Amino acid sequence: MIRTSIPVLCYHDVSDADALTPQRFREHLDAITDAGFKTISSRELMSVVRGEMKAPRKSVVLTFDDAHISNWLTVVPELEKRDMTGTFFALTDFTVSGTARTLDNAPDMQTMPESFKAAHRDNDFSQFINESEIKAMLNKGMEIFSHGCRHQGTFRAFKALKRMDAPTAHWAAWSIYQGFKADWPTFDASSAYAYDGFWPKLNGTGEPRFAMRSAEERLEFCRKDFKKSYDRIRELNGYDEQLFCWPWGQFCEDAQAELKKAGYVGAFTLERWVNAKGTDPFRLNRIGVGKPKTGKWLQSRLKMYGSDPAARVFFKLHTKKPEIKSVLYATDSVKLSGGSRQMINNVSAMSDMGIKTYALLSKGSPIIQALDGQNVEIIEFDRFSDYFHAGSFLKKLIRDKNIDVVHSFHNRAYKMGVLARLMGAKFKLFINRGVISRPNDIFFLWTALSNGVITNSLQCAEVLKNHRVMKSRLNVVYNAYCGPDFGPPKPQKKRGARFVYVGNSADIKGFDVFLQAAARFCESGDFRNMEFVGVGISESDMKKFEADLTPAVRERLRVTGNIPHEQVLEELQFSDIMVIPSRKESLPNALLEGFDFGLPAVCTSVGGIPEVVKDGLNGYLCENEDAQCLAEKMRILAEDPTTRFNMGCVGRTVVRTLMTQDAKGRNLMRVYMGEILCEELPVETTAKAMELEEQPYGQCQH
Repeated sequence: MIRTSIPVLCYHDVSDADALTPQRFREHLDAITDAGFKTISSRELMSVVRGEMKAPRKSVVLTFDDAHISNWLTVVPELEKRDMTGTFFALTDFTVSGTARTLDNAPDMQTMPESFKAAHRDNDFSQFINESEIKAMLNKGMEIFSHGCRHQGTFRAFKALKRMDAPTAHWAAWSIYQGFKADWPTFDASSAYAYDGFWPKLNGTGEPRFAMRSAEERLEFCRKDFKKSYDRIRELNGYDEQLFCWPWGQFCEDAQAELKKAGYVGAFTLERWVNAKGTDPFRLNRIGVGKPKTGKWLQSRLKMYGSDPAARVFFKLHTKKPEIKSVLYATDSVKLSGGSRQMINNVSAMSDMGIKTYALLSKGSPIIQALDGQNVEIIEFDRFSDYFHAGSFLKKLIRDKNIDVVHSFHNRAYKMGVLARLMGAKFKLFINRGVISRPNDIFFLWTALSNGVITNSLQCAEVLKNHRVMKSRLNVVYNAYCGPDFGPPKPQKKRGARFVYVGNSADIKGFDVFLQAAARFCESGDFRNMEFVGVGISESDMKKFEADLTPAVRERLRVTGNIPHEQVLEELQFSDIMVIPSRKESLPNALLEGFDFGLPAVCTSVGGIPEVVKDGLNGYLCENEDAQCLAEKMRILAEDPTTRFNMGCVGRTVVRTLMTQDAKGRNLMRVYMGEILCEELPVETTAKAMELEEQPYGQCQH
């Protein structure tokens, strides 16, 4: 004889307010009757799974999550008419005192999202059943159990969704943010019981920063919520034994252990499986019922889950999606290059977000000193070039430290990562690529064995795609400015201007083009109050540029030599216009640093520069090696302080909103969690938003 399984249906609100309609709900109840099924209570179901009671053939349990007012006004009357029973899961923080309402004096029914928003935002619980209604429902033979205190959500991932002011923004954001601001972002939300999640903290500007909660913090939340909801629901229903319903149907082993400690004897999920003798009472299975589902659909599910063999075939089990808890950054570089500085920024971004962060570095690397004071565990290693040993070392490190992600910089580090994976280590591997030059001929093979490549511009990603790197492996995470904030720029009324070049003497950096542009600038008009500064250029380098030096430029040129980064920032602070004449570039860090000081940029349109510099908005673009165009744009900015200041404000706003450490951290997490990210920076949108702000001249928005 085929063993009986008991289907459990999961409903929410039943109303004409964008939910399962009363008419459709009546169709469902009639379909249940026509199929020969009868309702039993959840406590009877518990007796079945415990082996205390034989499973009644053709029996079904009806459950209703969230305890919307429609459950009292619409559902209960329909169940009474048919001599049926239902189980309702109340949010105990939303259950307040009051008299039992009728259709005549009840508020207009709102959708569940709007009901949740009102509850979390305004402490308006009028859309949820109250104490008197619970008492009346119990008297009518219905069951009431706990759905937790307030259906608390958390942001599980950082895929950008709606802003809070969007009508369709997910209501869970109102349970996560402490307050409301129209332009606050919302992300994918999940259960705060099961996921540590990312939580917002307001910085000094009122903008949210996000940090991951620790597992212990989550479990402490569970303990408090379970105890509070247990005590409250027991006060309301008077039952000796209490059942629980997991919000979102999501759960995990450690939260389940806390639920048991709190005194609950069972819990409902949204898994689909057999409900019969021997079923785990803390994993009672349910079938979610959406608003478009018909009576015929319902009868098919009763058939599918009404017997043991069929329920096993049509199973759906819950798997908690993995969270990224630890990241290892690895490089064999012994230089503080631009890529190394971005790696340092990544370390800072991840640790600020509550992610356990490691750095695998060559012994004696200057990066170690640069990371001093950061919340990072440094692991020194000096055998990157011994690939087999390096792979074995990384494999052991992954196991010992429980590392989820390895983000590698420079070639020996990514080869080490690929070999560790081939040796059986379980982790996600990402290869950083921040240069625009052609990769070697087999680079694409290494990337195929990784989870992805992280570039810093769309153009860099395009170069890799043209050299056989799979599109599904390519991601763009723009660099971030992570230096000190010297405050918003002030308009300059001085005569003249200081032009600054930051780089080195390599041909691709185009210092010779800078000198040629300076010479043409001096030929085109007054240059008495002008100054040209070559940061990173030494006097010994100048020998190779003798042919490009004119007497006028030589008189007004100052080169700094190779100076510490702090002094580079000082040079930018006291300059007026940044010139980037590169022949090849992905995305120079100096550009972001100049923007933060409010410097407009005059650049060659190479690599990823046009993705950040928009002609006429925050600077000017010229063709590669076009010194005449550079000189003309330099002249415009030198003679027009207002345009110079306004462009500088756009650049600073771009850096302060789109290229922050927080933004980069969120985008890295999006990639680490499996999202393919190839979106151009919305510079024009940011500039347009600034226009709408109507900032008075002399004040930068950020």
